[in-house]
Amino acid sequence: MIQLNKVRFNIFYVTFILLNFVFNILLSQNLTQTKNRIQILSSEEFHGRGYVFDGADKSGEYIANELRIIGVKTFKESYFQSFAYPVNTFPEDGYVKLNDKKLIPGKDYLIGPSSPKISKKYEIFLPDSILLNDTIKFEEILRQSDFKNKALVIDYFKTENIDIKKYYIRKMMYNKDFGCIVELIPDELMWSVSRFVQTYPVVKIKRESFDFKSKNLKVKIKSKYEQVFWAKNLIGYIPGETDRYIVFTAHYDHLGRMGKSVYFPGAQDNASGVAMLLDLAEYYSKNPQKHSIAFMFFYGEEAGLLGSRFYTQYPLFPLEKIDFLINLDLVGTGDEGITVVNGTEQEYADYMKTLNEINDKLDLLPKIKERGKSSNSDHAPFNDKGVKGVFIYTLGGKTYYHSPKDKPETLTFSGYESLFKLLTEFVLRIENQ
Repeated sequence: MIQLNKVRFNIFYVTFILLNFVFNILLSQNLTQTKNRIQILSSEEFHGRGYVFDGADKSGEYIANELRIIGVKTFKESYFQSFAYPVNTFPEDGYVKLNDKKLIPGKDYLIGPSSPKISKKYEIFLPDSILLNDTIKFEEILRQSDFKNKALVIDYFKTENIDIKKYYIRKMMYNKDFGCIVELIPDELMWSVSRFVQTYPVVKIKRESFDFKSKNLKVKIKSKYEQVFWAKNLIGYIPGETDRYIVFTAHYDHLGRMGKSVYFPGAQDNASGVAMLLDLAEYYSKNPQKHSIAFMFFYGEEAGLLGSRFYTQYPLFPLEKIDFLINLDLVGTGDEGITVVNGTEQEYADYMKTLNEINDKLDLLPKIKERGKSSNSDHAPFNDKGVKGVFIYTLGGKTYYHSPKDKPETLTFSGYESLFKLLTEFVLRIENQ
């Protein structure tokens, strides 16, 4: 009897080891596929999934093809939902010169995204520390002289006062005094998308790249304002037993290009979220659930949550049928766990309890940080319409927000598999609550 139990134990142990081995191989294969998808979406071929060289259409077609291969169904004749908005684009290279020395785009400087098409030389106006911190004196000087042909250089490093910094940020945004505004950036350069054009250029220069002896600045910017840019959301679903839905969302747009020489890969933001949605779609195509699972890939998040806002105005099925929504953005790390936006709200207490119970039981992520309500990603328009949903992003690792350095090789993926497991277990739990 003892011998028989020993044999049974050995068989059970070997079986457990084999199953664990197979499970790890499958996870490894998924992660390999995920990394490949992020590599493709972040490649120069897709031009930062932005507004020039068909970056938006190319990335959208790639995602649609992946959905077709997986077997995700469409609500209409295709996955696409079209909408339009204006945007300022940068299809051609320009230059920035300090005393006729060219700076390197993407490394030394970035052009402000609202900058107009212009070619002009400016005299540099660089306030010293005393003047920079005396805004009353600064305003007096502005009233005494004409600065239309001068470039104001704002060196935030010269002040610790947050109100002073806000003053110059407002000056940069609503400038009526200077011909050009230059911001000296002590950290990483960051870019964004603009739906409007200013009358004056803004140049963001890395502080270490700025020559403080410079007397003049010459800028040539070849921006192009597109009054009607056509964008596309992608929407599909895996049918379940009921007409209720669990919805996963992620935005696939990024910042695109600043001319031909600089593009923004957007690996973490948000090729990582797109890849996880595709991975989840594959999982649910093989493991149908009680509720239908919808997948929504939005465009225009970086321009102001435009794709998700448009969808909530023109939904493909009633929003009332959504039981819960999970928005995934910036999920390529996880060294320090995840943050859940809406997590501290009282109406989400039971959901957070479920997430934490699963995480603790399965020993998945090192931490689930709860954050309050925020309109910082595509969950927000749904929340505004009364749909319950959260926004999840990973913590830790060295990532580069809105930077040309946001490349696949900077992602650790340390929490990817754990987050994937947490999400699939969470869906099982909430479907049966």
